[in-house]
Amino acid sequence: MKAKILVIEDNPDTRRFLQIMLSREYEVLIAQNGLEGIDLAKSALPELIVLDVVMPALNGYDACKQLKSDPKTQHIPVIFLSGKNTNNEITQGLSMGADDYLPKPFDHKELLVRIKSRLTRSAGAAEPKIRVGELEVDTLRRVASYQGVEASLTLTEYDILRLLASRHGVVVSREEIMKEIWRDAATETTDRTIDVHVRSLRKKIPSMNQHIQSVYGVGYKYTP
Repeated sequence: MKAKILVIEDNPDTRRFLQIMLSREYEVLIAQNGLEGIDLAKSALPELIVLDVVMPALNGYDACKQLKSDPKTQHIPVIFLSGKNTNNEITQGLSMGADDYLPKPFDHKELLVRIKSRLTRSAGAAEPKIRVGELEVDTLRRVASYQGVEASLTLTEYDILRLLASRHGVVVSREEIMKEIWRDAATETTDRTIDVHVRSLRKKIPSMNQHIQSVYGVGYKYTP
């Protein structure tokens, strides 16, 4: 069965291109604006959402924020497509809960790689549960809890935490995080992207911050 990809895009030419390109491998659902896209995401529950940023009525940032605040859709990976491609704009997009950000004009092959990477990661991991102190990572349900409280994380935030927890006490370099989390798209990922996700992770579980250590010039380490 083909995975369902929801494309939320107001430009008809881009929307048509994405529909034709993605339909070769996936079942493609189309929404012309953010409001329509949110309704369709809730009813169809796609495996992944490709979301434009600049749209009338409800922009992509606000649409993503609503999707990530709803228990029905918060687990769905979101990839932003946008002509806004400054560091500040990319940081803002990722801070809204998106799992990836691809500036326009985009290479369709790169988009396919990123989609495949996220869908593969959604399939789960080998070790059912990882426990480090008061942190528990359930790899079957793809959720993390700290002090018994389940956190609302994006797929990327969850994957970074899972990786650090599975190698607790060891410094994990940014390069290793890129290769493990972004895989084939690792060469297109920057240190800033990783840092934004870690910053967001820390905000969502403040009581856990003492255990996530930044190692200057190298990467991150989770200490029990």
